[in-house]
Amino acid sequence: MGCSIKEIQTEAWVDALPRVDQLTARELEVFTLLSHGSSNQALADALFVSERTVRAHLTSIAIKLGLDSRLQLCLASHAHNHGCCTRPLHIVADDNSLAA
Repeated sequence: MGCSIKEIQTEAWVDALPRVDQLTARELEVFTLLSHGSSNQALADALFVSERTVRAHLTSIAIKLGLDSRLQLCLASHAHNHGCCTRPLHIVADDNSLAA
């Protein structure tokens, strides 16, 4: 039996982009570095803070932006840093495209 994906929309991180200006300077620094895909420890090392401090910043950023996953944070960070993705990403596949 085949699997069918009709449509996947990733909108939450796009909706968050206008709220980036609510971040503090330090939160913006963490948010910007997040797009590189670094671990919390790597972010902590780059910022000369503890990993716990990075986690606190990421939690605060997620709350301010209305996001609930690291993936959404990373997507929003990448879009913000590169000035792209002003519309939601739509992935559409028909039933035949996933057939074996």
